[in-house]
Amino acid sequence: MGKLIWHELSRYISLTASVYAVWASFWGFFFRKFFWDFIGGILRSPGGLQPSPKFALFINVIVKYPIVQIGTMALGFTIIALEYPIPILKGTAIFRSIALRVVLLIMQAAGTVLFYQFEAAQSSGDLFFFPSEVSKHEELGTEWEIRICTALQKKPAVSPPAGEAGIAPSDQSDETSKKYDPFAPPYVPNLHVGDLRDESSGTEYGVLLNKYSVVPHHFLLVTKEFMPQNSPLMPHDLVQTYLLLLAARKARKNYFAFYNCGSNSGASQSHKHIQFIEVEDDGPPIERLAKAANLEVSGKPFSLSSVGYANHVYRLPTLSNGASPEQLEQALFLPFLSLLDLVISTVRHSPDYPSGTPSYNVILTLEHMHLIPRRWETYTLGELGATLSVNSLGFAGMLMVKSESERQALEQEKIETVLRGVGVESVHELQVAGTSMEAMDETSA
Repeated sequence: MGKLIWHELSRYISLTASVYAVWASFWGFFFRKFFWDFIGGILRSPGGLQPSPKFALFINVIVKYPIVQIGTMALGFTIIALEYPIPILKGTAIFRSIALRVVLLIMQAAGTVLFYQFEAAQSSGDLFFFPSEVSKHEELGTEWEIRICTALQKKPAVSPPAGEAGIAPSDQSDETSKKYDPFAPPYVPNLHVGDLRDESSGTEYGVLLNKYSVVPHHFLLVTKEFMPQNSPLMPHDLVQTYLLLLAARKARKNYFAFYNCGSNSGASQSHKHIQFIEVEDDGPPIERLAKAANLEVSGKPFSLSSVGYANHVYRLPTLSNGASPEQLEQALFLPFLSLLDLVISTVRHSPDYPSGTPSYNVILTLEHMHLIPRRWETYTLGELGATLSVNSLGFAGMLMVKSESERQALEQEKIETVLRGVGVESVHELQVAGTSMEAMDETSA
């Protein structure tokens, strides 16, 4: 009787493990990652995460071609067929073979341990994944994305970080900053993807999966040393961000980065962090408008005149994986400074702008850099009265709502109205005129 009980328990464990293997393999087709690529590898500049050459075989059979996922799924179905069992196998020598089961289970375990980082973080409770649905909305000459995530209504409550209520981090005690800092090392192992060091400045970063994830593989680049979120991006921040975007493109993934700077930008943490989201090949919706813009003069900031809020954009030169950090810094930081000057100028032209350090959003793709000045963090949706929080993703063309009623209210209110409400009125024509007058003065002098 005891042997029978142990046999049934083993069968159920084997079935459970095999069902999980099939499930993990299914998602492994869409999110291909060799879990152990950080062993012997390095996050460097240029190139991003570079696995050790000794793991080239695993990269080929997991990332380039999902051979391991296919094999693991086949093994999972085979073991399920043996343990269930299907009628054709019942009573056969294969069905009675314990040795065969042991070999198959070992092979299955060896396969699944190679590609499970996102699923491991989620199943351990270190990462919360909120399922969502995306609807398209045509406005301002492009398709905007409205993501409905009803599960966010039940998002686990966390203590609000100091500095997000308009209190400058410099006014906080060290103890308060550390108490609310989820981005300080040591990191949660299942959320820690790897480390990165900028060679020129010596600045060290951690690459982390987003703990509250609405889209898979949403990750963050965070400074290991505490830096306030209301500080501007430095040259090394921009270089390392762009290197990660280049590394993603090399891996046939299309990401864009965004940075919420200041208390009214939609930032949720006071520790400096840049976020990365995977998108379709043509980029976020706002990027389609930027690509369509015909520029009379290259190498200068421009504005998307079709949208009704202040925005400042710079078309970047073509940069390859072989570009040196010095070349990247020159190509990225000077445009950032020119866009930041325009943001500050825009704020100064707004007589009722809130006091304190200006807030703005940064959106960075391989082709464009966008800076958008912000007046408020939230917008109240008309008669519904729902409060909509807007960060960089909203200005990238990817807004988030918590219910179908909010989506309908947003479409009725118009996306442009919402973004204008939390943004600042454009004075681009005035700024251009001012620049032209300065150029004329210099010429006449």
